[in-house]
Amino acid sequence: MDAFLQAVQNSIYINLIYEDRYLFLLKGFGLTLYMTFATFFIGTVLGAVFCRIKLNNSQIATKIIDLVCNLLIRLPTLVLLLIFVYLLFSNTDIDTVIMAIIAFSMKAGSYIMVIMYSAVKAVNPGEIEAGRTLGMSKFKVFRLITLPQAVKHALPTYKNQLIITLQETSLVGFLAINDLTRASQVITSRTMDPYLSIIISAVAYLLIGAFSNLLFWFFERNKHLQIDVDYKVEGV
Repeated sequence: MDAFLQAVQNSIYINLIYEDRYLFLLKGFGLTLYMTFATFFIGTVLGAVFCRIKLNNSQIATKIIDLVCNLLIRLPTLVLLLIFVYLLFSNTDIDTVIMAIIAFSMKAGSYIMVIMYSAVKAVNPGEIEAGRTLGMSKFKVFRLITLPQAVKHALPTYKNQLIITLQETSLVGFLAINDLTRASQVITSRTMDPYLSIIISAVAYLLIGAFSNLLFWFFERNKHLQIDVDYKVEGV
């Protein structure tokens, strides 16, 4: 038992304390958080824009959106990263992290467009027509009928997309970006002791995922409360 405790203490010292290596992990953790939530936010905006364009029922715009989104979805994420960094932005001064966020956001936006479009189309058209028959404006029908049901349909898959985005950011280590995964790899290469740094990285990713689910839980709870209030105010 004493030998085991001594080995744990030595591992903690070598992986975290010596040369302040814990700071390397913290910086990687912060960069992973930044890239994940920046990508997801931008991807959500892009997905909403793509979805809105597709809902306009313009055949040309729909075909263009479908072509672009299908291309981005089918390309492996690592290949997409390499295209953005070494082809599209190879002669620019844009930071590699920003390039990666752009690439991740385009891919996430394509997935989110599909999620949003499917959720909107899943709303019963009869309920929309009923709202219009009652004299509601298009905006009020969207806010009180279409949006709540679309959110309900989209939320489970949308939550999973955040986890997928988090996982995909671990690929930036191939571009020498010191995210959480690469920080763990660098420490392992110096200490030849992979256990502690990998365990810390795994726990960190799990914590980010748990925190994300908690945020969605609060959003879903508050959304239900807000919808109830709106219905009471509008007298629906």
